[in-house]
Amino acid sequence: MYFIRKRENSKGDSTYQIIVKITSFNGETVQRAMTWKPKHNLTEKQIDLAAKRVAKEFESQIEQEVAGKTKPIATEETPFNEFAEYWLKGLASVKSAAYVTSMENAYNKLKGITDGYRLKDFEPRVIESVYRQIEGLQNTVYKIVAKDNLRIVIKSQYRYYTHFYRACNIGSETLKAVLNKERICYETAKKIADCLSLDMNDIFDVEQTIMPYKSNYTESLRKVVRLTLSTATRLGIIKRNYAHRMYITCRHPDADKVKSMTFEEAKRLLQICEQLDIRKKTIITFIMFTGVRKGEICGLNWSDIDFDNKKVRIVRQYEAVSKRGLILKEPKTEAGTRELELSDHLISVIQDYRKWYEEKRSSMGDKWQGEDYFLVAQNGNRLHPTQIRNWLDEALELAGLPHYSVHSLRHTNITLLIASGVSPVTVAGRVGHKKASTTMNIYADFLGSSDREASDKINDYFSKTPSEINGV
Repeated sequence: MYFIRKRENSKGDSTYQIIVKITSFNGETVQRAMTWKPKHNLTEKQIDLAAKRVAKEFESQIEQEVAGKTKPIATEETPFNEFAEYWLKGLASVKSAAYVTSMENAYNKLKGITDGYRLKDFEPRVIESVYRQIEGLQNTVYKIVAKDNLRIVIKSQYRYYTHFYRACNIGSETLKAVLNKERICYETAKKIADCLSLDMNDIFDVEQTIMPYKSNYTESLRKVVRLTLSTATRLGIIKRNYAHRMYITCRHPDADKVKSMTFEEAKRLLQICEQLDIRKKTIITFIMFTGVRKGEICGLNWSDIDFDNKKVRIVRQYEAVSKRGLILKEPKTEAGTRELELSDHLISVIQDYRKWYEEKRSSMGDKWQGEDYFLVAQNGNRLHPTQIRNWLDEALELAGLPHYSVHSLRHTNITLLIASGVSPVTVAGRVGHKKASTTMNIYADFLGSSDREASDKINDYFSKTPSEINGV
């Protein structure tokens, strides 16, 4: 039996909750629910018919899974890893490629810890033991920079750099960064070394540091445990999911990794930006003033920027996904799709960058590959997100500041807004947090309007003109 309930959100959009009640193969009454959102171009009658069709399909699916019409998918004796793989297969149809890949990577790291456990074994003491092992995992971090002899070695084997980077399957911008002795990842260094048939240490200075994984990564491993057991509970295979937050409380994964600049450090960084390439200056200033994520700024198009009303629309992300390459995707959360006010100083910086952009596009002629992309590589394609990190490292070194990640610029924007008295609700809306409680949990240590007030507040923190910045 199914029930359909119509709901409306704060934006006036309608969704339908479909509830199914059936008797499972072990005689228990099982209730399942799902949410369905109709397409905007359907009539009321079409929506009603479509909702009933979806409800019947959902009911049929649940009946086949738990009502004894077919062999149960699993029992409480099923190995956890086996059922986790079943759960992963079902993600592809409902989640983005980036999310599925992140969960697959997390599971591959987790399965060595959970091997040998059955679903019924996951009682609180076992979950606590698994979580302790997750927290104890360590990661090898590499700092890899090219040696002076790399150019000579490449030239000895390849006539042109173009032939070399194509043979290595890396981009021209990546090779340029390598030859300029910028820090590169292990995978890129290995591709180059393998292509030259050399040991990595022959052409690179390699430093290794063993350190714990970041909290957001260990949270992804816990999430695999939690969601796998949640699926088993939903299907009536086990009675309780003891990994649920109601049984085990974990600190928010971002709470311990908030590293933001001080006000003086932020001012110093913006001062140094005046000496940088206009692209580097634009990126750093944009993130500092708006708090957008790295993937969000790389996914911007010029059409997303409204110069007349001084606003920008965040509607997509451009990210590098493991084993899938660079992809365009929707923002991280539903709240990630948003419109932000832009300060006068930021608008001025973007306009200066626009002049460089138009001149560059004109000089490239037919070689220009992009159309409406905001941040671009030298050939007009979207800028690779990892390039931002290299440019920020360069700016920090010039400014004499300690290392900060690109995400630290986002943290800096948020903490300065909070320190200036902007409400968590407004801050959450600007930075794309789904709930204000997320902002409060992550930035609890910094908690002591309107969107325009928020924009004006952050603008007041920094100079409105480059000359004033240089006078700091």
